[in-house]
Amino acid sequence: MKKILFLLSLLFFCLHGTTQGLITINQDFNKALSLAAQEDKMVFIDFYTTWCAPCKKLENLVFQNDSIKNILKKDFILLKYNAEDDSVYNLSKKHHISSYPTGLILNKSGYVVNRSYGFSGENFQSLSTSVIEFTKESSALNAKNKIIKGYSNTIDITKYPQFYIDYINRTNTKIQASVVNEYWRSQKDVLSEEYFSTLLYFANEAADPIAEDALANKANYIELYGTTDVETLMYFLTSGKFKRAISEKDQLKYDEAVHFARKALSKEWIDDVVSSFERKFLIVQDKWEQVFTLYENQKNEGKLSNGAINHFCWDIYKKCNDPQVIDKCLIWMKQVTEEEPSYAYLDTYAFLLYKSGDKTETKRIAQLAIEAAKKENESTKNLEALLKKL
Repeated sequence: MKKILFLLSLLFFCLHGTTQGLITINQDFNKALSLAAQEDKMVFIDFYTTWCAPCKKLENLVFQNDSIKNILKKDFILLKYNAEDDSVYNLSKKHHISSYPTGLILNKSGYVVNRSYGFSGENFQSLSTSVIEFTKESSALNAKNKIIKGYSNTIDITKYPQFYIDYINRTNTKIQASVVNEYWRSQKDVLSEEYFSTLLYFANEAADPIAEDALANKANYIELYGTTDVETLMYFLTSGKFKRAISEKDQLKYDEAVHFARKALSKEWIDDVVSSFERKFLIVQDKWEQVFTLYENQKNEGKLSNGAINHFCWDIYKKCNDPQVIDKCLIWMKQVTEEEPSYAYLDTYAFLLYKSGDKTETKRIAQLAIEAAKKENESTKNLEALLKKL
Protein backbone atom coordinates (compact mmCIF):
# COMPACT_ATOMS: atom_id res chain seq x y z
CA MET A 1 0.00 0.00 0.00
CA LYS A 2 2.82 2.42 0.92
CA LYS A 3 4.52 1.59 -2.36
CA ILE A 4 1.34 2.42 -4.33
CA LEU A 5 0.91 5.72 -2.48
CA PHE A 6 4.55 6.58 -3.17
CA LEU A 7 4.12 5.87 -6.88
CA LEU A 8 0.94 7.95 -7.00
CA SER A 9 2.71 10.81 -5.23
CA LEU A 10 5.61 10.58 -7.67
CA LEU A 11 3.20 10.62 -10.62
CA PHE A 12 1.43 13.70 -9.22
CA PHE A 13 4.80 15.43 -8.71
CA CYS A 14 5.87 14.69 -12.28
CA LEU A 15 2.62 16.05 -13.65
CA HIS A 16 2.27 19.11 -11.45
CA GLY A 17 5.57 19.71 -9.68
CA THR A 18 8.74 21.54 -10.60
CA THR A 19 9.84 18.91 -13.10
CA GLN A 20 6.92 19.74 -15.37
CA GLY A 21 8.02 21.36 -18.62
CA LEU A 22 6.59 24.39 -20.36
CA ILE A 23 3.01 23.60 -21.35
CA THR A 24 2.58 24.50 -25.00
CA ILE A 25 -0.84 24.52 -26.68
CA ASN A 26 -1.41 24.86 -30.41
CA GLN A 27 -4.31 27.09 -31.45
CA ASP A 28 -6.76 25.92 -28.74
CA PHE A 29 -7.40 29.12 -26.79
CA ASN A 30 -10.03 27.64 -24.48
CA LYS A 31 -7.69 24.85 -23.45
CA ALA A 32 -4.82 27.26 -22.82
CA LEU A 33 -7.00 29.55 -20.69
CA SER A 34 -8.44 26.62 -18.76
CA LEU A 35 -4.98 25.30 -17.97
CA ALA A 36 -3.82 28.78 -16.96
CA ALA A 37 -6.66 28.97 -14.44
CA GLN A 38 -5.85 25.49 -13.12
CA GLU A 39 -2.11 26.14 -12.89
CA ASP A 40 -2.44 29.75 -11.68
CA LYS A 41 -0.36 30.96 -14.62
CA MET A 42 -0.56 33.52 -17.40
CA VAL A 43 -1.05 32.75 -21.09
CA PHE A 44 1.73 33.84 -23.43
CA ILE A 45 0.17 34.00 -26.91
CA ASP A 46 2.68 33.82 -29.73
CA PHE A 47 0.85 35.14 -32.82
CA TYR A 48 2.66 33.84 -35.90
CA THR A 49 2.08 32.97 -39.56
CA THR A 50 3.43 30.06 -41.57
CA TRP A 51 5.30 32.39 -43.96
CA CYS A 52 6.86 34.70 -41.33
CA ALA A 53 10.66 34.28 -41.18
CA PRO A 54 11.11 36.14 -37.84
CA CYS A 55 8.37 33.91 -36.36
CA LYS A 56 10.30 30.79 -37.37
CA LYS A 57 13.51 32.22 -35.95
CA LEU A 58 11.75 33.00 -32.66
CA GLU A 59 10.32 29.47 -32.51
CA ASN A 60 13.56 27.68 -33.36
CA LEU A 61 15.97 29.78 -31.34
CA VAL A 62 13.85 30.64 -28.30
CA PHE A 63 10.69 28.61 -27.79
CA GLN A 64 12.46 25.34 -28.62
CA ASN A 65 15.33 26.10 -26.25
CA ASP A 66 15.21 24.06 -23.03
CA SER A 67 16.75 26.77 -20.86
CA ILE A 68 14.15 29.32 -22.00
CA LYS A 69 11.32 26.83 -21.57
CA ASN A 70 12.50 26.17 -18.02
CA ILE A 71 12.31 29.91 -17.30
CA LEU A 72 8.90 30.39 -18.89
CA LYS A 73 7.23 27.32 -17.38
CA LYS A 74 7.05 28.85 -13.90
CA ASP A 75 4.57 31.57 -14.83
CA PHE A 76 3.28 30.86 -18.34
CA ILE A 77 1.28 28.58 -20.58
CA LEU A 78 2.50 29.09 -24.17
CA LEU A 79 -0.23 29.31 -26.80
CA LYS A 80 1.09 29.04 -30.35
CA TYR A 81 -1.54 30.81 -32.45
CA ASN A 82 -1.55 30.93 -36.25
CA ALA A 83 -2.92 34.44 -36.78
CA GLU A 84 -4.31 33.57 -40.21
CA ASP A 85 -6.30 30.60 -38.89
CA ASP A 86 -8.67 32.70 -36.84
CA SER A 87 -12.21 31.55 -37.62
CA VAL A 88 -12.82 29.76 -34.28
CA TYR A 89 -11.51 31.95 -31.46
CA ASN A 90 -11.19 35.28 -33.32
CA LEU A 91 -8.15 36.34 -31.28
CA SER A 92 -6.50 38.10 -34.23
CA LYS A 93 -9.61 40.24 -34.58
CA LYS A 94 -10.02 41.00 -30.91
CA HIS A 95 -6.36 41.97 -30.57
CA HIS A 96 -5.99 43.62 -34.02
CA ILE A 97 -3.00 41.47 -34.97
CA SER A 98 -1.39 42.77 -38.15
CA SER A 99 2.34 42.24 -37.59
CA TYR A 100 4.19 39.05 -36.78
CA PRO A 101 5.34 37.81 -34.43
CA THR A 102 3.25 39.60 -31.81
CA GLY A 103 3.43 38.53 -28.18
CA LEU A 104 0.41 38.94 -25.93
CA ILE A 105 0.19 38.14 -22.22
CA LEU A 106 -3.16 37.33 -20.62
CA ASN A 107 -3.73 36.75 -16.94
CA LYS A 108 -5.42 33.56 -15.79
CA SER A 109 -8.84 35.22 -16.21
CA GLY A 110 -8.13 36.15 -19.83
CA TYR A 111 -7.51 39.88 -19.41
CA VAL A 112 -4.66 41.54 -21.33
CA VAL A 113 -1.60 42.26 -19.20
CA ASN A 114 1.02 43.19 -21.79
CA ARG A 115 1.82 43.24 -25.50
CA SER A 116 4.95 43.24 -27.65
CA TYR A 117 5.01 43.96 -31.38
CA GLY A 118 7.87 41.66 -32.31
CA PHE A 119 11.04 40.81 -30.40
CA SER A 120 14.34 42.48 -31.20
CA GLY A 121 17.42 40.47 -32.06
CA GLU A 122 18.89 38.21 -34.72
CA ASN A 123 20.49 35.50 -32.60
CA PHE A 124 19.66 33.40 -29.56
CA GLN A 125 21.22 35.77 -27.05
CA SER A 126 19.48 38.94 -28.23
CA LEU A 127 16.14 37.29 -29.02
CA SER A 128 15.96 35.36 -25.76
CA THR A 129 16.90 38.50 -23.81
CA SER A 130 14.05 40.37 -25.49
CA VAL A 131 11.55 37.61 -24.66
CA ILE A 132 12.71 37.23 -21.05
CA GLU A 133 12.58 40.98 -20.44
CA PHE A 134 9.03 41.04 -21.82
CA THR A 135 7.92 38.16 -19.59
CA LYS A 136 9.59 39.65 -16.50
CA GLU A 137 7.80 42.92 -17.10
CA SER A 138 4.54 41.03 -17.59
CA SER A 139 5.01 39.03 -14.38
CA ALA A 140 5.64 42.24 -12.44
CA LEU A 141 2.48 43.80 -13.87
CA ASN A 142 0.46 40.69 -13.10
CA ALA A 143 1.74 40.61 -9.54
CA LYS A 144 0.22 44.08 -9.11
CA ASN A 145 -3.03 42.92 -10.77
CA LYS A 146 -2.41 45.33 -13.64
CA ILE A 147 -4.37 44.85 -16.87
CA ILE A 148 -4.97 46.88 -20.01
CA LYS A 149 -8.50 47.65 -18.99
CA GLY A 150 -10.03 48.57 -22.33
CA TYR A 151 -9.97 44.92 -23.43
CA SER A 152 -12.59 42.58 -22.02
CA ASN A 153 -11.86 38.90 -21.39
CA THR A 154 -14.49 37.73 -23.88
CA ILE A 155 -15.19 38.36 -27.53
CA ASP A 156 -18.49 38.97 -29.28
CA ILE A 157 -17.64 38.71 -32.96
CA THR A 158 -21.01 40.22 -33.93
CA LYS A 159 -19.80 43.59 -32.64
CA TYR A 160 -17.09 43.78 -35.30
CA PRO A 161 -17.81 45.05 -38.83
CA GLN A 162 -17.96 42.47 -41.59
CA PHE A 163 -15.18 44.08 -43.65
CA TYR A 164 -12.83 43.68 -40.67
CA ILE A 165 -13.81 40.03 -40.15
CA ASP A 166 -13.44 39.28 -43.86
CA TYR A 167 -10.08 41.01 -44.09
CA ILE A 168 -8.52 39.13 -41.20
CA ASN A 169 -10.05 35.85 -42.40
CA ARG A 170 -8.55 36.66 -45.83
CA THR A 171 -11.91 36.12 -47.52
CA ASN A 172 -11.87 39.69 -48.83
CA THR A 173 -8.72 41.81 -48.68
CA LYS A 174 -9.96 44.57 -51.00
CA ILE A 175 -10.87 47.28 -48.53
CA GLN A 176 -12.46 50.53 -49.65
CA ALA A 177 -11.54 53.54 -47.55
CA SER A 178 -15.05 54.94 -47.93
CA VAL A 179 -16.58 51.82 -46.35
CA VAL A 180 -14.16 51.88 -43.43
CA ASN A 181 -14.68 55.58 -42.74
CA GLU A 182 -18.45 55.23 -42.99
CA TYR A 183 -18.30 52.56 -40.28
CA TRP A 184 -16.29 54.86 -37.99
CA ARG A 185 -18.63 57.78 -38.65
CA SER A 186 -21.64 55.62 -37.76
CA GLN A 187 -20.32 54.48 -34.37
CA LYS A 188 -21.45 56.24 -31.21
CA ASP A 189 -19.00 54.58 -28.81
CA VAL A 190 -15.60 55.58 -30.16
CA LEU A 191 -13.90 54.22 -27.03
CA SER A 192 -15.11 50.64 -27.45
CA GLU A 193 -12.51 47.97 -28.11
CA GLU A 194 -14.22 47.06 -31.39
CA TYR A 195 -13.93 50.64 -32.65
CA PHE A 196 -10.38 50.98 -31.37
CA SER A 197 -9.25 47.68 -32.89
CA THR A 198 -10.58 48.53 -36.35
CA LEU A 199 -9.20 52.07 -36.10
CA LEU A 200 -5.73 50.80 -35.23
CA TYR A 201 -5.85 48.15 -37.95
CA PHE A 202 -6.92 50.52 -40.75
CA ALA A 203 -5.61 53.83 -39.39
CA ASN A 204 -3.85 54.65 -42.66
CA GLU A 205 -7.28 54.95 -44.27
CA ALA A 206 -8.76 57.28 -41.65
CA ALA A 207 -10.19 60.51 -43.07
CA ASP A 208 -9.08 63.75 -41.43
CA PRO A 209 -12.18 64.14 -39.17
CA ILE A 210 -11.72 60.57 -37.87
CA ALA A 211 -8.02 61.20 -37.22
CA GLU A 212 -8.77 64.46 -35.41
CA ASP A 213 -11.40 62.74 -33.22
CA ALA A 214 -8.86 60.04 -32.36
CA LEU A 215 -6.31 62.69 -31.43
CA ALA A 216 -8.89 64.42 -29.23
CA ASN A 217 -9.42 61.08 -27.44
CA LYS A 218 -5.72 60.26 -27.12
CA ALA A 219 -5.68 60.54 -23.32
CA ASN A 220 -8.81 58.38 -23.03
CA TYR A 221 -7.31 55.77 -25.36
CA ILE A 222 -4.09 55.64 -23.34
CA GLU A 223 -6.10 55.13 -20.16
CA LEU A 224 -7.99 52.24 -21.78
CA TYR A 225 -5.51 50.63 -24.16
CA GLY A 226 -2.06 51.65 -22.96
CA THR A 227 0.76 53.73 -24.39
CA THR A 228 2.10 51.10 -26.81
CA ASP A 229 -1.11 50.67 -28.78
CA VAL A 230 -1.99 54.36 -28.76
CA GLU A 231 1.46 55.48 -29.94
CA THR A 232 1.16 52.91 -32.71
CA LEU A 233 -2.29 54.25 -33.61
CA MET A 234 -1.03 57.83 -33.69
CA TYR A 235 1.87 56.84 -35.93
CA PHE A 236 -0.44 55.12 -38.44
CA LEU A 237 -2.87 58.04 -38.46
CA THR A 238 0.05 60.42 -39.06
CA SER A 239 1.50 58.15 -41.73
CA GLY A 240 -1.83 58.06 -43.57
CA LYS A 241 -2.01 61.85 -43.67
CA PHE A 242 1.55 62.14 -44.96
CA LYS A 243 1.06 59.48 -47.61
CA ARG A 244 -2.03 61.20 -49.02
CA ALA A 245 -0.24 64.55 -49.11
CA ILE A 246 2.79 63.04 -50.84
CA SER A 247 0.77 61.09 -53.41
CA GLU A 248 -1.10 64.27 -54.33
CA LYS A 249 2.05 66.46 -54.07
CA ASP A 250 -0.10 68.80 -51.99
CA GLN A 251 1.93 71.25 -49.90
CA LEU A 252 -1.06 72.37 -47.81
CA LYS A 253 -1.96 68.78 -46.88
CA TYR A 254 1.70 68.09 -46.16
CA ASP A 255 1.89 71.07 -43.78
CA GLU A 256 -1.30 69.84 -42.08
CA ALA A 257 0.28 66.40 -41.67
CA VAL A 258 3.35 67.96 -40.02
CA HIS A 259 1.09 69.90 -37.66
CA PHE A 260 -0.85 66.73 -36.81
CA ALA A 261 2.38 64.78 -36.22
CA ARG A 262 3.67 67.35 -33.75
CA LYS A 263 0.46 67.05 -31.72
CA ALA A 264 -0.02 63.30 -32.05
CA LEU A 265 3.45 61.81 -31.63
CA SER A 266 5.76 61.62 -28.66
CA LYS A 267 9.06 63.52 -28.75
CA GLU A 268 10.94 60.29 -29.41
CA TRP A 269 9.00 59.77 -32.65
CA ILE A 270 8.52 63.25 -34.10
CA ASP A 271 11.94 64.08 -35.56
CA ASP A 272 12.49 60.72 -37.23
CA VAL A 273 8.96 60.50 -38.63
CA VAL A 274 8.77 64.06 -39.96
CA SER A 275 12.25 63.95 -41.51
CA SER A 276 11.49 60.60 -43.16
CA PHE A 277 8.34 61.92 -44.81
CA GLU A 278 10.05 65.22 -45.68
CA ARG A 279 12.57 63.28 -47.76
CA LYS A 280 9.79 61.37 -49.51
CA PHE A 281 7.89 64.59 -50.25
CA LEU A 282 10.99 66.22 -51.74
CA ILE A 283 11.69 63.11 -53.84
CA VAL A 284 8.24 63.11 -55.50
CA GLN A 285 8.86 66.78 -56.32
CA ASP A 286 12.24 65.84 -57.83
CA LYS A 287 14.08 68.15 -55.41
CA TRP A 288 17.15 65.97 -55.12
CA GLU A 289 19.56 68.68 -54.03
CA GLN A 290 17.43 69.29 -50.93
CA VAL A 291 17.13 65.56 -50.32
CA PHE A 292 20.90 65.25 -50.47
CA THR A 293 21.29 68.08 -47.97
CA LEU A 294 19.05 66.28 -45.48
CA TYR A 295 21.14 63.12 -45.79
CA GLU A 296 24.34 65.14 -45.60
CA ASN A 297 23.21 66.69 -42.31
CA GLN A 298 22.56 63.21 -40.93
CA LYS A 299 25.95 62.03 -42.13
CA ASN A 300 27.71 64.98 -40.52
CA GLU A 301 25.95 64.17 -37.25
CA GLY A 302 27.18 60.58 -37.44
CA LYS A 303 23.65 59.24 -37.88
CA LEU A 304 24.09 57.71 -41.35
CA SER A 305 25.56 54.21 -41.58
CA ASN A 306 27.33 52.85 -44.65
CA GLY A 307 24.26 50.72 -45.30
CA ALA A 308 21.99 53.77 -45.24
CA ILE A 309 24.37 55.66 -47.56
CA ASN A 310 24.35 52.70 -49.94
CA HIS A 311 20.55 52.56 -49.92
CA PHE A 312 20.27 56.29 -50.63
CA CYS A 313 22.85 56.19 -53.41
CA TRP A 314 21.02 53.30 -55.07
CA ASP A 315 17.89 55.47 -55.07
CA ILE A 316 19.97 58.21 -56.71
CA TYR A 317 21.02 55.75 -59.41
CA LYS A 318 17.43 54.63 -60.00
CA LYS A 319 15.57 57.94 -59.77
CA CYS A 320 17.83 61.02 -59.88
CA ASN A 321 19.18 62.77 -62.96
CA ASP A 322 20.84 65.72 -61.25
CA PRO A 323 24.56 65.43 -62.21
CA GLN A 324 25.73 67.43 -59.19
CA VAL A 325 23.92 65.14 -56.75
CA ILE A 326 25.24 62.07 -58.59
CA ASP A 327 28.82 63.40 -58.32
CA LYS A 328 28.40 64.00 -54.57
CA CYS A 329 27.06 60.48 -54.09
CA LEU A 330 30.01 59.07 -56.02
CA ILE A 331 32.33 60.65 -53.45
CA TRP A 332 30.32 58.98 -50.68
CA MET A 333 30.34 55.58 -52.36
CA LYS A 334 34.08 55.81 -53.01
CA GLN A 335 34.60 56.34 -49.28
CA VAL A 336 32.20 53.55 -48.35
CA THR A 337 33.79 50.99 -50.69
CA GLU A 338 37.27 51.89 -49.46
CA GLU A 339 36.08 51.21 -45.90
CA GLU A 340 33.99 48.12 -46.75
CA PRO A 341 34.66 46.65 -50.22
CA SER A 342 31.64 44.36 -50.09
CA TYR A 343 29.61 43.24 -53.09
CA ALA A 344 26.53 45.31 -52.22
CA TYR A 345 28.49 48.55 -51.92
CA LEU A 346 30.71 47.97 -54.95
CA ASP A 347 27.63 47.08 -57.00
CA THR A 348 25.94 50.40 -56.18
CA TYR A 349 29.17 52.29 -56.86
CA ALA A 350 29.59 50.63 -60.27
CA PHE A 351 26.06 51.44 -61.42
CA LEU A 352 26.30 55.00 -60.15
CA LEU A 353 29.57 55.45 -62.04
CA TYR A 354 27.87 54.14 -65.17
CA LYS A 355 25.09 56.70 -64.76
CA SER A 356 27.69 59.45 -64.42
CA GLY A 357 29.21 58.44 -67.77
CA ASP A 358 32.61 57.35 -66.43
CA LYS A 359 33.00 54.09 -68.38
CA THR A 360 36.64 53.45 -67.46
CA GLU A 361 36.04 53.60 -63.72
CA THR A 362 32.73 51.73 -64.11
CA LYS A 363 34.58 48.80 -65.66
CA ARG A 364 37.20 48.73 -62.90
CA ILE A 365 34.69 48.87 -60.03
CA ALA A 366 32.30 46.42 -61.73
CA GLN A 367 35.12 43.87 -61.96
CA LEU A 368 35.90 44.36 -58.26
CA ALA A 369 32.20 43.93 -57.52
CA ILE A 370 32.12 40.65 -59.49
CA GLU A 371 35.09 39.34 -57.51
CA ALA A 372 33.38 40.28 -54.24
CA ALA A 373 30.10 38.71 -55.41
CA LYS A 374 31.81 35.39 -56.10
CA LYS A 375 33.38 35.38 -52.65
CA GLU A 376 30.00 36.17 -51.05
CA ASN A 377 28.05 33.69 -53.24
CA GLU A 378 26.03 36.50 -54.85
CA SER A 379 24.79 36.61 -58.43
CA THR A 380 26.98 38.48 -60.94
CA LYS A 381 24.37 38.52 -63.70
CA ASN A 382 23.51 42.23 -63.51
CA LEU A 383 27.13 43.29 -63.26
CA GLU A 384 28.08 41.18 -66.27
CA ALA A 385 25.22 42.75 -68.21
CA LEU A 386 26.52 46.17 -67.16
CA LEU A 387 30.00 45.35 -68.49
CA LYS A 388 28.51 44.40 -71.85
CA LYS A 389 27.06 47.91 -72.14
CA LEU A 390 30.49 49.54 -71.88
